[in-house]
Amino acid sequence: MRAVKIAIAANSFVFILKLFSAVMTGSASMFAEAIHSFADTANQALLWIGLRRSKIGPSKEYPFGRGKEMFVWGLISACGIFFIGSGVTIYHGIEYLMEYQNPQLTKLNYIISDEMGEQLESIFYTHNSAPNLNLIVLLVSLVVESIPLCIAWIDKQEGNTANLAVILEDSVAVLGVVLAFIAIFLSKITDWFIWDGIGSIIIGILLGAVAIVLIKKNLEYLMEKSSPEELKEEVKEELEKMPLIEDIKDIRMIILTPTTHHIRAEVEINGYLLVKEMEDTLRDEYEEIENYSEFLRFCSTFANRITRIVGSSIDKMEDRIKKKITYIKSVDIKPS
Repeated sequence: MRAVKIAIAANSFVFILKLFSAVMTGSASMFAEAIHSFADTANQALLWIGLRRSKIGPSKEYPFGRGKEMFVWGLISACGIFFIGSGVTIYHGIEYLMEYQNPQLTKLNYIISDEMGEQLESIFYTHNSAPNLNLIVLLVSLVVESIPLCIAWIDKQEGNTANLAVILEDSVAVLGVVLAFIAIFLSKITDWFIWDGIGSIIIGILLGAVAIVLIKKNLEYLMEKSSPEELKEEVKEELEKMPLIEDIKDIRMIILTPTTHHIRAEVEINGYLLVKEMEDTLRDEYEEIENYSEFLRFCSTFANRITRIVGSSIDKMEDRIKKKITYIKSVDIKPS
């Protein structure tokens, strides 16, 4: 959660810096970086919403809670990266290359839609107005965007797609800053400003790759991805310690959230131990049987009692598993 919060703050600050620089200089790479930072900020805000909602506890409508909602918001965020971050950035780079005519004066056109849907066209002229501003902003951005990246690496956790999104997005952000720096630097020293448009396209391609990875990851967890094998083995070992379980026929474990899992186990109950618990009571009742009718009643009572004992024993085993292994959110043990 803290990596997402810090990433939102860092990317909001960097977005303002990059947009100001893009407006002042008209650089296509800087505009691509501004779009990139805006997309990161918006997408990480979606991740934050998903993390908050995933902590809502169980209810009548959602008996296992809303843990998987974080993956839904993560999927929406990943689609945003693909269509807004990658799509707009690549389009802008291609548009810049198509409009490139004079290396000393490159006109950059882009359209901004206001709240009423009216379109305002802003025209800026690049590079000669403030040649060093972009480079200064990129250096500041490199430092600021490295902070949430380092925190996300420290907090890295299996199954946490929000944290993974911060790692991938900020890794591309840092790499994008380097690429934009190179593109602007090459444009400045060669007076061949086509590098600026190429830098924009490369940044857009990187964002598209990140989006595809995140879409794939979130889909996996939405479709009940299996828990890691080492966690399954830990649960299996705990089940094998229970005297009433004679054999484990099947065990399935899925990820609910990065910190909680659900387990379903099919086991063979040791019938001898169950009967042993009722031995004294059964002997007394058996000795009172005088005819077949009473024998049938005895069998019926025994069947009801054994069913209740099995149910009670399974409840106790499930509670024991949840207390012993804290990441298990729910347990479903079924006798085979």
